[in-house]
Amino acid sequence: MESQARELPDLGTALHLDGSNSSARFLAGARLAGDDEFVSRVLTQDVISLRAEIRVEAAHVGQAGNLYLVVALGDRYFMRDADGIYRDWDTRLESLVPTVSGRRLTAAEPLTLFDSLPVGDLWLAGNTLQFFFAYDLATAPGQLIFSGTPLSLTIEPYQPLLNTRPAGEVVDTVFVDPARQREIPVLIYLPRTLEPRPVILFSHGLGGTRFAAQYLGEHWSARGYVTVFMQHPGSDAGILEGVPAILTTYVLNQAASAANLLARIQDVSAVIDQLELWNEEPGNALYQRLDLAHIGMSGHSFGARTTQLVSGETLPWSGLDSRDPRISAALPLSPSVPAGTEPEQAFEQVTIPWLLMTGTQDVAAIGDTTVADRLAVYPALPPGGKYELVLFEAEHHAFSDRPLSPVQKPRNPAHHPEIMALSTAFWDTWLLGFGDAWRWLGGDGARALLQPGDSWQFK
Repeated sequence: MESQARELPDLGTALHLDGSNSSARFLAGARLAGDDEFVSRVLTQDVISLRAEIRVEAAHVGQAGNLYLVVALGDRYFMRDADGIYRDWDTRLESLVPTVSGRRLTAAEPLTLFDSLPVGDLWLAGNTLQFFFAYDLATAPGQLIFSGTPLSLTIEPYQPLLNTRPAGEVVDTVFVDPARQREIPVLIYLPRTLEPRPVILFSHGLGGTRFAAQYLGEHWSARGYVTVFMQHPGSDAGILEGVPAILTTYVLNQAASAANLLARIQDVSAVIDQLELWNEEPGNALYQRLDLAHIGMSGHSFGARTTQLVSGETLPWSGLDSRDPRISAALPLSPSVPAGTEPEQAFEQVTIPWLLMTGTQDVAAIGDTTVADRLAVYPALPPGGKYELVLFEAEHHAFSDRPLSPVQKPRNPAHHPEIMALSTAFWDTWLLGFGDAWRWLGGDGARALLQPGDSWQFK
């Protein structure tokens, strides 16, 4: 504790209530998880620890005393009581309660304010907190010795596109689902922090790979999510190897089968099962780094169909319950209604949050999916945590990052930032419970990002 305390920043001259200087010292600082440097400004997605130490006057060592912590937020003050609860304080000394009382004072009294706390849990984006520390003796209650200068911590406004922390590692591996003896490649983007973090799974479209939509994997990871991009044998790029261009559409149509869709659904559950094993395996890169109580699911096109079926969509005529209850929220990119089923029947059991993203030109030759098919999903969803973004003039490829052919219309450069920002705020809201993200989604933050002709709605 002493070596750690020596590293804490000194808050400057300590004072008695009469304004005279004290020989006591107050030290405090905030650190980001995984970093040694102290910071005074943090982002909503940061995880911080905040510690302090009160070094009492030499004459007070061994005497009974009380320790105090007061936090200022604007013109409001809060005192932390003995249960760790921050209560309103009216600034009157007679109403101030200690956070530690009746302590036999030692030369250095440590205080832990936060330990591995997600900043977003505070719901205080755009605010500055000031932390004041004090102590007194049981023989002289109310005769405080306090830190003349507070510890100041500014929480930046919520900005879902902002990434300022170094990227983590990327793990490219393959595992075998023992139930089917099926190899499933996965590309895993790890955030820098070693704390357990929520997981986002991604399912590629027909003919795709685990390297699809890397812009999302990189961004979500930089925001603190473990992102796992899976590859589905039988409907991945392997089916097009050696196939003449004239037969590409035929091969893709054949791959868009019920059998491959079922295999994909099973892949999702197999990946979660494997993540649970890796999370408990000492020496594995994922060991104790996964918060598997908070799993998001996303995918594009055929990957959106996969996403829908594992996160709440039902096919009454099939008798199949494909939902995986371990999934907490879902983001289908280019969603669609299942053939042969009324939308209300297919989506009436979607109980978890969904964010749908499509475009006014989001059509696909495979399956003859129309814009109307995509727009029919949102109205059929029950209310509660349901969102829809429709990008003006966005085509099917707007959600990917693969090179475009010469005949394709160039991507609108505003689309990827919109997709990244809204998806991040959605995950922050429904996987992490960040109130600032929830307010941003439903307020001016999200709408300010929209381009002319875009549509954004929620229920």
